[in-house]
Amino acid sequence: MKKIFTLAFCLTLSSMAFGATSTDSQETYKDIKKTLGIVPVFLKDYPASGITGAWEELKGTQLNSASAIPGKYKELIGLAVSSQIPCTNCSFFHTQMAVKLNNATKAELQEAIALAAGTRKWSSYLYGSEINKGQFRSEVDKILKFQNKKSNLQAMEVKPTDEPIVLNTPEDVYKDVEENFGFVPEFIKNYPKNTVVGAWKDMKGLEMGETEVPGKYKQLIGLAVASQIPCEYCVYFHTQSALVSGATKEELAEAITMAGSVRTWSTILNGNMEDDKAFKGEVKSIINHVSAQMKKEVTLVTPAL
Repeated sequence: MKKIFTLAFCLTLSSMAFGATSTDSQETYKDIKKTLGIVPVFLKDYPASGITGAWEELKGTQLNSASAIPGKYKELIGLAVSSQIPCTNCSFFHTQMAVKLNNATKAELQEAIALAAGTRKWSSYLYGSEINKGQFRSEVDKILKFQNKKSNLQAMEVKPTDEPIVLNTPEDVYKDVEENFGFVPEFIKNYPKNTVVGAWKDMKGLEMGETEVPGKYKQLIGLAVASQIPCEYCVYFHTQSALVSGATKEELAEAITMAGSVRTWSTILNGNMEDDKAFKGEVKSIINHVSAQMKKEVTLVTPAL
């Protein structure tokens, strides 16, 4: 009897010291309902012992309007990551959040998805080709140094030349790559010649061109996707490119955290086999509630005329 009592007492102390109390979880559910309008099933299905921390983390990053990365680009990161997991429920969630609450355009959504696909493609190629990681990093540094120097020179030009670029053959590609990178890196040299023209046009147009998503956020999207593939090559490339584009350490950390968060909730949704139709209904309910709250806040801060 004494041993049983002692064991029970120790377990009680252990739960008090290390686990969330039922009071904590109940307060968390109240806050979830206040914030989202409902307690969605995927949060109900999360273990009560961890829900308080999980919810605080979700609020601190993705649902935090004052965090380092603006809401629209956090949702585009979420969409990019979820689209290549792949997780259709997460894709739906982040698409709705991006469009309904952050005014993302169809073109921005498409770019985020294409950037995710591009990162997966180049990750597959780099790993499959067993490109030397040290050499790759050295070449990335060399590329970014050249591009920085080139952009500084272009800024001083009064009338930049705009000659038409012809890209029909591998030789055309190598010439254009050298013009943009300063040299032809190993991963371009080794790319199959019968498809290198299309691959370069795709990379140059989407990642280097003036598109709907600003350059810095394209690199943060690439970093988020790369961090959870995971791909050491792509993580280095997108980290360095993001820094050159003006990203802060806080933005880098937040992009990576968003990637981890999407993977977490995708696992919860799929592991618990959440009903797709019910989930989409809950997402729409959450969007309506949050949208109404945002309108109230705007009304409160708008000065009377």
